[in-house]
Amino acid sequence: MREGDRQVPEGVYRIEGLNPNSSYYLSMKLNYPNEFDLIHAQVEERQYPGSNIFIHGKAVSIGCLAMGDEVIEELFVLVHDVGKSNVKVVIAPTDPRRSSLDASAKPAWVTELYDIIENEFKYYVQNET
Repeated sequence: MREGDRQVPEGVYRIEGLNPNSSYYLSMKLNYPNEFDLIHAQVEERQYPGSNIFIHGKAVSIGCLAMGDEVIEELFVLVHDVGKSNVKVVIAPTDPRRSSLDASAKPAWVTELYDIIENEFKYYVQNET
């Protein structure tokens, strides 16, 4: 919600860029804050909602999504091959295919955000193994 809060944002994002020379092995920059994030930051008068959120390698992060080197390599190649404009990144606190996301005790707009996230996940069937 704020620059430097060490939290991973939740929402639906796009890949803005691929960085093969990242300090974290490989990285993909997300379009955080997106329009939804900016609208709610403005309403709440938060001037610095954060920026520079990446999906990257290594196993350490202060607010990005650290995948480890093997996983980021697979994701990086996949995004490159299909084209970043064809990729949505949906970040949720839990898997909404298993149970609804709980927006209680959070700002009122989180209910709307969780509805958007759950809608994105409805296209993907949970495989039971």
